Amino acid sequence: MKMKKTAKIVITVVTLLLLVLTAACAPTPGEVTPAPTPTLPAGMGMIEIRVTDPPPPSVTSANVTLTNIEVHREGGGWETIIIDEATFDLLDVVGVTEVLGSANVTAGSFTQIRMDVDSVEVISATGDNITVGVPSGKLRIVRPFNVEAGVKTILTLDFDGERSLIITGEGKALFKPVVKLLIE
Repeated sequence: MKMKKTAKIVITVVTLLLLVLTAACAPTPGEVTPAPTPTLPAGMGMIEIRVTDPPPPSVTSANVTLTNIEVHREGGGWETIIIDEATFDLLDVVGVTEVLGSANVTAGSFTQIRMDVDSVEVISATGDNITVGVPSGKLRIVRPFNVEAGVKTILTLDFDGERSLIITGEGKALFKPVVKLLIE
């Protein structure tokens, strides 16, 4: 009889532990569960390009419009990354990352990223609307990275807003992107 009582207690404790573990593993409301990496063809990897970090405090909005993103294969040519959304506001990526685009590519070594920057529209803290040009209209990030077969490689463009966007006064601004490439 004592064994039956002990068995019931053990079963109850095990059941409670399983319930606690199940609850701990469930996503909290509002939490975004990352999408699984899709199955890729043999020898292929995925590149996903993201952006993060805010503009300087003297700006209330900084919309950057990209028309093209490419990656350069070591010893080869350029491969295009499909852009999900061509315009993003640097204020919307404060403390978060926004996906710009992705592409499946043949696994291998890459040397740089090249982006065509169409325009940068800035609203200063004083309410001035300023259209800013980018020297040469291109943003280049020269840093080697590898893409492994069957793996998603995440490249995050971490803008240094304080050094990238300079409000000069008199309704003018300069956009000289200072970007650190983070590789996951």
